[in-house]
Amino acid sequence: MKDLIIIGAGPGGYEMALAAAKSGLSVLLIEKEEVGGTCLHSGCIPTKAYHRTAYLLKTLKEAIDFGIKAEHGFDFQTNLERKNRIVKELTEGIKFMLKRAGVELIYGEAKLESKTKVAVEGDIYEGKNIVIATGSRPARLPFGDIRNPDIITSKEILSEKTPPKKLVIVGAGVVGIEIATIFNQFGSNVEVIEALDTILPSIDREVSKRLAGYLKQQGIKIHLSARVKDIRGNKVIFTKKDEEHALHFDKLLIAIGRVPNVENIGLDKVGIKYAKKGIAVDENFQTNVPNIYAIGDVTGKMMLAHSATYAGFHVLKHILGETSGIDFSLLPACVFSFPEVATVGLSEEECSDQNPKTYKFQYLANGKARALGEPEGFLKVVTVGGEVRGVHIIGAGASDLIHQAVVLMNKKGTVEELSEMIFAHPTLSETFGHFMR
Repeated sequence: MKDLIIIGAGPGGYEMALAAAKSGLSVLLIEKEEVGGTCLHSGCIPTKAYHRTAYLLKTLKEAIDFGIKAEHGFDFQTNLERKNRIVKELTEGIKFMLKRAGVELIYGEAKLESKTKVAVEGDIYEGKNIVIATGSRPARLPFGDIRNPDIITSKEILSEKTPPKKLVIVGAGVVGIEIATIFNQFGSNVEVIEALDTILPSIDREVSKRLAGYLKQQGIKIHLSARVKDIRGNKVIFTKKDEEHALHFDKLLIAIGRVPNVENIGLDKVGIKYAKKGIAVDENFQTNVPNIYAIGDVTGKMMLAHSATYAGFHVLKHILGETSGIDFSLLPACVFSFPEVATVGLSEEECSDQNPKTYKFQYLANGKARALGEPEGFLKVVTVGGEVRGVHIIGAGASDLIHQAVVLMNKKGTVEELSEMIFAHPTLSETFGHFMR
């Protein structure tokens, strides 16, 4: 019998397996497809590889605008091969780490047989504790021909041989916006259809509004308060202000969210409570069966790779009888658009009943941002009684800068304390040091 069986080798599963083995536990890790999960193979890493290429194309265009001559041509096949190479190298790296740590890795479809037994391709494995980390998959529209190869998800778009001439995206969440900005730089004509009245509805309203303006300047057309009604061949039909519109597409990307993978893993057989939105868990990620836990997207909460990873760490401490100090209310989130967006904590809207005070610093006033040719954006700090409750950044380097806020907020820091910290000049980090002055 193993001390721990983990079903799913995405970021939550494999990182927990490594940490558990290091803590002296015997670990079995089960994966249906390949280690790394959605994040590595069709999510975070492939899109960031593409984002880098798109950024280089963007800066090359700016260099030409600055009067710097350059002979250039964009070979999309080279870009695709680079992405595939990065994914392969990271996949092999994870396998090596698991093997070195003594984690037993097996491939196959896992199903719970009891509270301690898991079946994989006819074999039965026993574990004192079981962690379900089966992840999620892209949601689909309830209409349209699913056999149409031009109706795709975030998984398929990352394997396209060439950028589509006309790319229509349904959904203006993180996935939709990232793909929109990346493929816009690749030369695609991009239009986005969003049912709500804002893009990135989960983030600070002021930030999402500013980003929408920047995207429009880049040539991305956004249809807000627009509801898709049908897909007819290669036309998507949507209504806006009671008027019907039709858009032709070469590729239609469905980016309307993700669905937890709760099917066919034996939840009913063991009596684990769940719904279509995910497996029910408590603050320790325990299911109603005490020795069975669930982490990551399969819970339907906080669908981010690093959320799954730290949930795994939290569960490991619970299994070992140790106390975890991880604060999941301070979960940073990043959008790799142009410019980047990053946020942690509460938005101004969420603090509206607590008499919040906000501070802002514009990138235009930052010397490094101006020198980089990226003066778009701002830093916004939301405070209540002096304590920093939320930080929201739109601008160059936002995905790295946000972690200064994460450290401060985990230590319950105040704006006064932040104002007394020294930041090097000239850096983007100075936005934190100057917003009160």
